[in-house]
Amino acid sequence: MDKEDEIVVFDMYNSPIEANIVKGVLESNGVIAGVMGDSTANALMQGFSQGTMRVVVFRRDLQKAHEIMRANPIEDLSSNE
Repeated sequence: MDKEDEIVVFDMYNSPIEANIVKGVLESNGVIAGVMGDSTANALMQGFSQGTMRVVVFRRDLQKAHEIMRANPIEDLSSNE
């Protein structure tokens, strides 16, 4: 596997909502992203509990992802719960 095709952690968030908002911003700007630690079963069984959610991207898109989020900052939603 080419090193540029490796999946790397872009950033970590305290809530699945915040992580998925970041994922959406990245994807709407052309960066394929995923959320690790997000589990629909967990959400259904326990509610949206706090935890470490990792947004991941391909290594080749990491710099672009940081540029996108600097240009499109989101409010920290964890303090509003």
